[in-house]
Amino acid sequence: MSLERLLDRCEVPAFPAVTMRILGKIRDPALSSRELAEALQWDPALVVQLLQMVNSAAFGVAQPIHDVAHASTYLGRSQVEQVVLALAIKDTLPRTPAQGFEPNRFWYAAAFRATLASTIADQIHPARRAESFTMGLLQDLALPVLATAMPDEYGPVLVRWHSDPHVHLVDLERDAFGWCHGEVGGALGRRWDLPSTLVRGIEQHHGRDAADPDLPPANRLVSVLREARAEHGIERLIEDARDAHGLEADWMRAAVAEAQQRASELAMSLA
Repeated sequence: MSLERLLDRCEVPAFPAVTMRILGKIRDPALSSRELAEALQWDPALVVQLLQMVNSAAFGVAQPIHDVAHASTYLGRSQVEQVVLALAIKDTLPRTPAQGFEPNRFWYAAAFRATLASTIADQIHPARRAESFTMGLLQDLALPVLATAMPDEYGPVLVRWHSDPHVHLVDLERDAFGWCHGEVGGALGRRWDLPSTLVRGIEQHHGRDAADPDLPPANRLVSVLREARAEHGIERLIEDARDAHGLEADWMRAAVAEAQQRASELAMSLA
């Protein structure tokens, strides 16, 4: 089945019109900080979720942030866009359990990858910290869509992946369907008009081209972490971080432990 036919079958919903208006404003370089805060307030539910996310342990704010103007100043425009995108996609994805898909487990793993990726990014490419967080959160966005749209075909693939730590989801998908969830996620991202670098990063998060500029190095590292066994792959991640970026094993273990704690709180606001 081609990706286009697959997406038609999945009946991918569009972002709400108000979200698209807000994103359009955020992407306007002439927009002032005050106007940005006003635009975010067009969607009261988004404001509540944004404040919950910013005040979660994942962002490590020293004092609680109580209003959207403060949040947008603290985050900066780039990270505001990343958070709005993440929240919009979270609200768009299916939330009903299906064979091989449990929302709480999925969002904990996503929060763990996102939090750890942003921590690692602070050390090796701080300018891409916000991008690394969002990409870590969204790299597997196709899984709930596929599990819900293709329960009889895709569900058994997820079940096998979850039950066997030695198999790779991409290999199972290519054997069964000829495509992988990264490609489906990229196609979804294009339909949602996500930034091109985010789309390419989602597509390539299991790729082997270390020189791919659209995949931040931190996200390449955390892509080895699995959903059902979020701790599986940590030792490989630690080795890769040391070999590729010179990050000490003790520092990495401390970063992993901190990310696990922060992910639990962040996941509660996502699931």
